[in-house]
Formats: sequence, structure tokens, C-alpha cells
Amino acid sequence: MTPTRGPRFSLLCFGFVVCGVVTVLPGPLLPVMAARWGLRDVQSGAFFAAEFAASTVGSIFSPHRLRRNLPLGYASMTAGVLLLTFAGGTVHALPIPALGHDLAVAAFALIGLGIGLSVTATNLSVGMMGEDGADGVRGCAGGAGAGQGARAGERARRISIVNLWWGIGAVACPWMVAAAERGGYLRGLLLVVALGTAGMFVGLSPLLRSAGAAQTLPRGALAVDARILVFFAAFLSLYVGVETVVGGWITTYAHRFGGMTLAHASLTVSLYWLALLAGRWVGSVALKSVAERTVLVPGLGVALIAVTMLLAPHSTAMMLVAVVVAGAGLGPVFPIGISRMLARVRDHRNTGWVFAMCASGGAVLPWVTGLVSTRSGSLRIGFAVPVAALAAILVLAVAENAFLREPDGGDAAKIG
Repeated sequence: MTPTRGPRFSLLCFGFVVCGVVTVLPGPLLPVMAARWGLRDVQSGAFFAAEFAASTVGSIFSPHRLRRNLPLGYASMTAGVLLLTFAGGTVHALPIPALGHDLAVAAFALIGLGIGLSVTATNLSVGMMGEDGADGVRGCAGGAGAGQGARAGERARRISIVNLWWGIGAVACPWMVAAAERGGYLRGLLLVVALGTAGMFVGLSPLLRSAGAAQTLPRGALAVDARILVFFAAFLSLYVGVETVVGGWITTYAHRFGGMTLAHASLTVSLYWLALLAGRWVGSVALKSVAERTVLVPGLGVALIAVTMLLAPHSTAMMLVAVVVAGAGLGPVFPIGISRMLARVRDHRNTGWVFAMCASGGAVLPWVTGLVSTRSGSLRIGFAVPVAALAAILVLAVAENAFLREPDGGDAAKIG
């Protein structure tokens, strides 16, 4: 049987634009749904909980059937967005408004499951492109020298580019929802999004016909991978937490300490995400000619300095500079982290737990920041949480080879 070719890189990039839109959909839709159904905050919070929990499950299981889970994730997203479109009309069509809320919770669970499956599978697929001559998704098991023969930094560059497209979708989503709400065609927008996810399912459906070959793992692979995966779970979950803290709290920060109106302060988060996208693009270009660590460590150092600046009073202009510099410094970190993990693990099927932990970091660190802010009476002090997390990430990045050195003290695990 002739093996099915993997998906084209350009198709995965388009899919990540759609994933970016779908991932951030609950945020801009929340005020609309809360007003339509008269929801309390605890009911609104159920949307995020459903998406997060389902996404975690999808991330854990995605690497085990990588070829099939990539298109199935988009199928789940399609079903979720269509159900959400239907749920939005139930308050007018049915005598029980609560049904609309319940359907929406189920819709976000389906969307979250799809995100966990497809986003994880896409990052792994892109990271494994070029292994053993593959141009797409191959098996789920790699070697300690995964990516050998490819130019140094090529894996990280590809992952940076595909995540850049995810960011474009995420940045565009709130603007699209706001425009659709003003024009009265929100359901039409959801149908267009569903069409995009359905198109990705159709484009990736040939992967459903491919049968994965049985994998034989190297002796001791599980023990070695456990140490590597714990390291990168800590690294990447802390990073996602920092990224979410700055993106989630910077509007409130700018309103309280920057002398901005809420309308102007809300633009600060767009500035942050645009800077992060720019940093990711610059990082992908730099990786053509320099080593991953040469981009990673300075980026983390710059971000640490910028976020630390937010702990002290500054002018509005300096605050905006700090936000932009922080976003630019953080931009290349996540793709490079994934690339370095894939270069070390012997069985990519174990990486689902790392992606699940990433989501956990995005949930926990913003909450801890709010807790510290409430206890101290100052959001500035609350920003000590991402500062401490960034310092820990920088230590992990600098000492990576020392932490992950082979038990015999050799340099087999050393990666530049």
C-alpha cells in the first residue's frame, strides 16, 4: 500500500488561521451571549471551562493517532461552531432560553476538543516534516536525533511560521466579531468560520485513509522521555502563562496606571499581540542563519526586562514601549521550545501531556496574578508573577543542556 502523502505546509498554515479565530471566539462572543441570555458570570465562565477541559483531553490523545486526529479535530470544530450558530437562535425560537446556554456549552466543548486535537497535531506534524524524507505527517515515533539532515533551526523556523498564522487569526477574530455584531450578521460570520473548518477537514481527509504502522520504541525511551517531557512541560506551561497574563491583564493595567480610557486601553492588547506576531516573524527569519539558542535566550532576556519595567511607575509612552518590547521578545519562544522538545524526545506520542500542561499554565498564572493583585492592592505588584515566571523560564533555557544531560554524563543530549 502506497503511504499517503502528508499535508502541504501551506494548508496547515491556512488551518492555523482558522484555529486562531476559533480559539479566541469565546472572548468577543461572551458579552453578546451574556446579554442575549441574561447570564451571570458563573454561567459565562462555563464556556471557558468547557473549552479548556475538552482542549486538554484533545491535546493528550492527539499524538497517539496523529494522522487521523489532525482532520478529526477540524471536524469537531465544525460541529461545535455549527451548534453554536444554532444555539444563538434558540432564545428566540424556543420558550426555554436556558437551552441556548446549554447548547453553547456543548458547542464550546466540541470546539475545545477540536482545538486540542488539531493544534497539537499540527505543531507535531510541522515539527516532524523532513524526518526520513517526509514532507508531512509520518509516524508518531522519532529518534533522539530527530530532524537530522535538516539545516539547524529549520524545524523551529517552520513551527514559528505556522504559529505566526495562528496569531493572525487570533488577532483578527475580535475585530471580525465586533464588525459582524454591529452589522447584524453574527450568525453569518459563524457559518463562514464553520465553512473554513469544514474545508480543512475535507482538505485533510486523505489522512483518514492512512494506516499508521506499528512502532518499536528504543530501549529505555520512556524513562528518557519522562525527564525531557517534565522539563518542557514546565518551560512551555510557564511561557503560555506569561503570554496570557500580559495579554489578559494589560488592558486593565493601562486603564489604571496609564491614564487611558477603557476604549484606548483596549487597544493596548492589540498592540501587544501585533508585537508578538512581529517577534515571531523576525525570529523565523533569524533562524535561517543562527542557532535556536541565539534567538531564544536574548528574546527571553529582553521580555524579562520589559515586563519588569511594568512593576514601577512610568509614563504612558514608556508603558507602551514595555508592552511592545515584551511581545516582541516573547514571540519566538513557544515555537523554539516545541522544536527543541521534538529534537530530544524519542516517542512523540508522549508529548500530548506537554501541550495539555501549556493550557494549564494559561489558566493558572493569570489567576495567580489576580490573586496577588487583590491581596496586595496593586496590579503592579501582581505583575511580579510573570516576572518570576520569566526568570524561571530564562534559567531553564540557559541550563537546558545541563538539566537534560544523559545519565552517563555524555554530550549525546546536547543541542545548540
